[in-house]
Amino acid sequence: MKFYILLALSCSAVASARFIPVRRANSSLQSGQDAIAQNAQFASFTADTPCSDSQFPLACVQGSFAQCVNGKYVLTACGATLTCAALPNVGSPGTTVTCVAPADRDARIAATGATAASSGSAASSSSATSAAVAATSSPAAGGNNAGQGGAAGNKGANTTSTDSGDPQTSLTLLSSVIAKGFENNGQDQPTQGQVASLTSSNNFINFCATVPNLPITNGQQIKTGSCNPAPMGIIAATTNIPSAKFVSPKNGATIAANQSFTVQLAIQHLEAGHFVNADENYFAAPQQVNTAGDIQGHSHIVIEKLSALDQTTPTNPTTFAFFKGLNDPAQNGILSADVTDGLDEGVYRLASINTAANHQPALVAVAQHGSIDDMIYFTITKSGAAAAAAGAAKNGTAKA
Repeated sequence: MKFYILLALSCSAVASARFIPVRRANSSLQSGQDAIAQNAQFASFTADTPCSDSQFPLACVQGSFAQCVNGKYVLTACGATLTCAALPNVGSPGTTVTCVAPADRDARIAATGATAASSGSAASSSSATSAAVAATSSPAAGGNNAGQGGAAGNKGANTTSTDSGDPQTSLTLLSSVIAKGFENNGQDQPTQGQVASLTSSNNFINFCATVPNLPITNGQQIKTGSCNPAPMGIIAATTNIPSAKFVSPKNGATIAANQSFTVQLAIQHLEAGHFVNADENYFAAPQQVNTAGDIQGHSHIVIEKLSALDQTTPTNPTTFAFFKGLNDPAQNGILSADVTDGLDEGVYRLASINTAANHQPALVAVAQHGSIDDMIYFTITKSGAAAAAAGAAKNGTAKA
């Protein structure tokens, strides 16, 4: 069975229209009658009306667009001049749930010739909404303009529903890629402290509609938080889990203050040299691997200053002494970066951040694995001599 996705039509600056097509081999008249029947049923719905993925996953509740999340409707208000309604599809059988002007709703239903619900209307049947999909945006199909400003960023999306025949530009979710395991919450084998997973029968393609207060990530680094609709992509096999180790400086090293030094990182099973525009393509595409199965990506290094080598309080991730993306391909398995101005006196930790091309953390096949990144600690002194050795020399006790 094919599942059809229609991109969001803007309802207002606050809420975006979302669609759920109902695929039926019926006439336009039947579609109009089904829309009338659905709207009549929606009239009795409240926020407390029970719901499920198979029984009206999308609906209208007191004029607001409603999506079923964990058995309860989450409401999104339509614009001031709009209301939520079921409409007959144009050019194809079935109905669509969306925000619409009342006059447009009436005209679209009237155009089918329907004046009342038919006795055979399937408005309340589970097949009328089974596994149909709503509210998504695709950059290839017009995109989602949600760069900033919460749910208002979801407006202006393309409403084309034509199936191009190319799975990578089509708005059709192929049944062959639906992960049935996502319908399992994992609690069939309960473990103490284990929580139930979110579940979905449509690959979570509309998950971001459950958090209308957040903008779509949309390729941008939104510091206030966002929701990302991109798939995770190709997961690296256990034989291709990346691993890294710092070659220089070595763990425990001492370096002279304010003098240039080079960081070298040995890397394996990460095909470095793949990085995208971090301002426009951040988290915006699935992870990819090369023909050998290694993740195509790049690394970064970050140096943070500590209060002491034995510091136990967590650091502030927004504050660091040095950061650099290692965007070039590895040379003989080594990535390098120059800290050209050196660092002030103090103690530091140096860590790698190995990622896929779109800057997302490297994703691998199993939960239990060795660290994909490395971390070491080093000291910066005025002379570059270790503190203990410098103190001993000052006291005249240093050994030759």
